[in-house]
Amino acid sequence: MNTQTIRLAVVDDHILFRKGLRALISGFAGMEVLFEAGDGQELLEHLDQGVVPDVVLMDLQMPVLDGLQTVRLLRAQYPRVRVVIISMHDEPELIDSLHSEGAHGYLLKNANPEEVRGAIVAAAPPRPSLAAL
Repeated sequence: MNTQTIRLAVVDDHILFRKGLRALISGFAGMEVLFEAGDGQELLEHLDQGVVPDVVLMDLQMPVLDGLQTVRLLRAQYPRVRVVIISMHDEPELIDSLHSEGAHGYLLKNANPEEVRGAIVAAAPPRPSLAAL
């Protein structure tokens, strides 16, 4: 695997949306979906087993452990994991509160593919340049 590859997880309780997002991302150069999860609890189980992505694309509203609760837990337990929240809600106050809780990006569910790719790239942790190696 190329060290420049952005490793992702897709977390959403709607299987069809999750599979569609995974298929979309698989068409982006330099990105790989490591796994999918149906809620925040399932995501944390993967992370606890050592499968840690660079970026998590995660729905806001999910059963068991929702996006906001999961962002808070990730900030404490896995601070290097970057999170992009995906939601149908477009309220500036909500988006601001998610950023203050630790989310690194926010996408509306009706975003176009280039917006999705851009949000992933913007949220991804900085990579060392070849000159630094």
